[in-house]
Amino acid sequence: MLPKNLKPVALCATLLLTAFFSNAQGPIIKNQLLQQLPDKQGAVKAIDALTLFLAAKDKPNSENAYVLKSELITTSDLLDEMKGIDDYVKDTVKEKYYYKCYVTNMIQLDTDNYLMQLSYIGAANNYAALRASYRLLAKRVDGKFYIYSPLKQNTISWKTKTYGNLTCHYKTGFNAADVKAYQQKVAFYDSKLNLPNEPINYYYCDNFVEAQQLLGIDYKMDYSGVKYDSFSAHENNTTLVISGDADHPHHFNAHDLWHERLRMAMSKTVINRPVDEGCAYLYGGSWSYTWPELVEKFKSYATANPNADWLSLYTNSVPFESGNKGLYIAYQLNALIVQKIEKEKGFDAVLPLLSCGPRQKGDDNYFAALEKATGITKADFNAEMWKLVKEEK
Repeated sequence: MLPKNLKPVALCATLLLTAFFSNAQGPIIKNQLLQQLPDKQGAVKAIDALTLFLAAKDKPNSENAYVLKSELITTSDLLDEMKGIDDYVKDTVKEKYYYKCYVTNMIQLDTDNYLMQLSYIGAANNYAALRASYRLLAKRVDGKFYIYSPLKQNTISWKTKTYGNLTCHYKTGFNAADVKAYQQKVAFYDSKLNLPNEPINYYYCDNFVEAQQLLGIDYKMDYSGVKYDSFSAHENNTTLVISGDADHPHHFNAHDLWHERLRMAMSKTVINRPVDEGCAYLYGGSWSYTWPELVEKFKSYATANPNADWLSLYTNSVPFESGNKGLYIAYQLNALIVQKIEKEKGFDAVLPLLSCGPRQKGDDNYFAALEKATGITKADFNAEMWKLVKEEK
């Protein structure tokens, strides 16, 4: 039980939970977490803010009224990692709010600041299944609490160095050649996508585990066993990159960088994934393979399959190299198509194909856009793809 003088506040929190989580599961808080804190009323208000922050986590990040605005971009990156985290998906069946949110720890840092740890846990076959654990900060501003990522607090002792619009954040040092390579690739992509020259904050981490911890992710099931990867976000005309891609040349993944820059140029709701992936193959390679290496692998596949029906293989999403790091025929063919369009008409002519909409069964929207861009129809797709495959050096 909370002390008597806190009952009105606790009642308010209960009403908020009821109002905003009528179809969901609000955070479950153990009373002793609040009892042991010096300012229990402040703690309840911080929990209220967390509750409302979580209620809005699946909305566009900039619309979440409980994000500390000065930390929108760092918290945006973290919110992306929290979307749909309470849902259980198996095959095509989704059970919403399967994983319950538990506030497992709460520390009052000072009068207006709290650290909160929360975990999403579900019951699976009579044992607890941990989906994810996060570490968040709450700050009181003008009597109201806001939630944000601990990235800046976690890197307060790091150094910074600026190269033009790029600010590098690092612990001890970094390679200037990596910075130059990254800037050149960004400039290459941005010139194609007509993106403005905007600020970029780039954090150099030793690995993906460190990147997660800096952002505020103590554990996420999706990343079990993942040693190298990165996070990125774009808010208020600024890009944030938290890179744990130490296994890639120059500490960044050129393939993923294409996807990041494209989503700054157009809404993901209109992007056709096979074309998007085709561009990423062409300009950034895939799974550490360079574009020439992908061409070599694909030509070997074509040689081994002289009767390949490219239309059927395309629409059925067949890989030309299987495994955990699969390479897909639809993506490679689109890389060849993009290369052809750009050579003949310039990259602007690729944009209608890139933005023809999400993939549909049968790919009718794609083939309609392809015919407008190249004259290639669904009927002659197989023959035209064989021409492109044989022409590629």
